[in-house]
Amino acid sequence: MEVLFVGKEWKYKQALKNELFKHIDYNSVKYIDTFDIEFKPSQETLIVANKKTYPLVARILANLTNQQLVVKDDFLIPEHAKYTKNSFLIDYFYPINVILLEDKVPEIFIITPEYESINIFKFDKDTAIMFLDPIFNAHKLNYTVIENEGGFVEIITETLEDIVKKEILNVLPSVVFGNIFEHIINNLPPKKITFAESCTGGLIASHLTKISGSSNCFDGSVVTYANRIKHEWLGVEELTLEKYGAVSEQTVKEMLLGAIEISKADYALAVSGIAGPTGGTPAKPVGTVFIGVADHKQLKVEEFHFKGERNYVQYQAMMNAIRMFINFSGLYSKIP
Repeated sequence: MEVLFVGKEWKYKQALKNELFKHIDYNSVKYIDTFDIEFKPSQETLIVANKKTYPLVARILANLTNQQLVVKDDFLIPEHAKYTKNSFLIDYFYPINVILLEDKVPEIFIITPEYESINIFKFDKDTAIMFLDPIFNAHKLNYTVIENEGGFVEIITETLEDIVKKEILNVLPSVVFGNIFEHIINNLPPKKITFAESCTGGLIASHLTKISGSSNCFDGSVVTYANRIKHEWLGVEELTLEKYGAVSEQTVKEMLLGAIEISKADYALAVSGIAGPTGGTPAKPVGTVFIGVADHKQLKVEEFHFKGERNYVQYQAMMNAIRMFINFSGLYSKIP
């Protein structure tokens, strides 16, 4: 993890910095005067800010992830961030945790994830809360509701005991607790999954294989960026590419079939789209993405029109692909 201090006066807060370093496991520390609007993390990052720089960091990260700002404890933070007082977390390829360090070290999500993520599929936010609010009230649990970039509802709350999880599954059976990629790794084996990625460039495979144990459900995948590679590696017909284009339902269907065939996996995900900023047309503007999921018996393809810059379009495509797979396979959480 990289620790990034924003603001000159951090050199005068040695005692507080010493206290912070007791709580974290880091591999590099950097000090910068101002926060760069072009910032993109290359690893897990903890951004340490003060009252002057905290709002600036929040604005830049909201812009980076195409989010609105909302007020939390007199500060504006990105609307979909996981939040506690003086600390918020966003996931942008790598987790970014921003903390306001003034008088004490706040909760650090990135290394002390003492919270529960409840990922709810097939229900909108209002319906999910209607079912869950009585359970949260009965157990005196606070919660934050997030509409995830993948098109599902995410609720952040305190760590849950199994008895509470069972109550939740009784009213909302299509739920995944915790990190979705970890859930796949822990629950998909002995079945396997593969990916045929175009506009996401290997992003889905990268996220899965960051987690130990991924080899139990993943043997490999392909990034078929060019039409020639889609044809030669996955068997997408040249006529399909000429008639419908690489960004089409028909092409993604053939990518799925080719991926299943060459990998011998049980499931395949395929993605083809226009991440931008160039390449769009009036018929298929930037952000148009087709995502498909298949097993050996059936397949499904959906069309999406995402907003935001290139990396955010790719991230949304990845998360929607995972949502489609969870629903297609029925791989929801189960509590014995």
